[in-house]
Amino acid sequence: MTELMILAAIFAATLIVVFGIILYVQQRRDISRNIGATTSRRQAFDGDIDKILGTGNEQIRYYLDVVQNDSPNSLRMRLVRAGFFSKRALVNFNVIRGVTAAIVFLLAQAALSVSMPQFSTAVLSIFSMTVACVIFILASAFLEHLGKRRSREFRKLFPDFMDLLLVCADAGLSINASIDRVTREFLLTTPDFGIQLSIINLEIRAGRPLHEALKNFSKRIGVEEANTLAVLFRQSEELGSSVSKTLRVFAREMRQMRLIRAEEKANALPVKMLFPMALFMFPVNLVIVLVPILMIILRMMLSLGPS
Repeated sequence: MTELMILAAIFAATLIVVFGIILYVQQRRDISRNIGATTSRRQAFDGDIDKILGTGNEQIRYYLDVVQNDSPNSLRMRLVRAGFFSKRALVNFNVIRGVTAAIVFLLAQAALSVSMPQFSTAVLSIFSMTVACVIFILASAFLEHLGKRRSREFRKLFPDFMDLLLVCADAGLSINASIDRVTREFLLTTPDFGIQLSIINLEIRAGRPLHEALKNFSKRIGVEEANTLAVLFRQSEELGSSVSKTLRVFAREMRQMRLIRAEEKANALPVKMLFPMALFMFPVNLVIVLVPILMIILRMMLSLGPS
């Protein structure tokens, strides 16, 4: 019995050691593969990043043309806020919107003529045209929704931008070099936000002050914290205070604001859940409570009949 226990213990120990060695080798292989994939991806994207940060970027040139020549509520400006920087974005959007409205008009005309044959063709055409106009307007509303969604995503990314900027500044880089370094990182991970940061780099290279470039950045992405950062940089330049200390204080405030927003949403959640719960759960509970009572009352009324 003792020999059997010793052999079982040796077998278990050997199995554990072999499993640990296999797990270690597999982890090292996965780490090496991930590092190789990241390195190759970075090398592949270095040329693209240099093109984006260069002055010959067509998307950024188109954006600057839209900002200078169009009003804030124009269609081209709304397309840019939604993330469409191509010159053909306006034509493509109008074509898609018109084709969709035409298809909806034809489908509504066919469906109404089958379901309501008593109405004349003119009345059915008016109904179909109304539906097509609603779809045409909803396309613009969907474009506005895309712009607001991108602003919310940029607001979530802005604290990460501040943390990376602070790390680069603490490492000894200047604020312009820090923004350029952070821009390259975001172009690899989040290209939309990276393109917005690359516009800051181009404006600084063109001679625009940093606080003005950040103020324009705030208007583009719709994040008020970027405007606050621009004011802080301007005050730091005028008063001669340390940029690293300014970034550190503002980054800490941004993290606190993120926690406050999360707590605010968590506290508002019970109130938001009250109406759906009352709408869906109260009728079910009412049926569960009342149906047995109604069945008992119905059984009693049936038993009260004449014998």
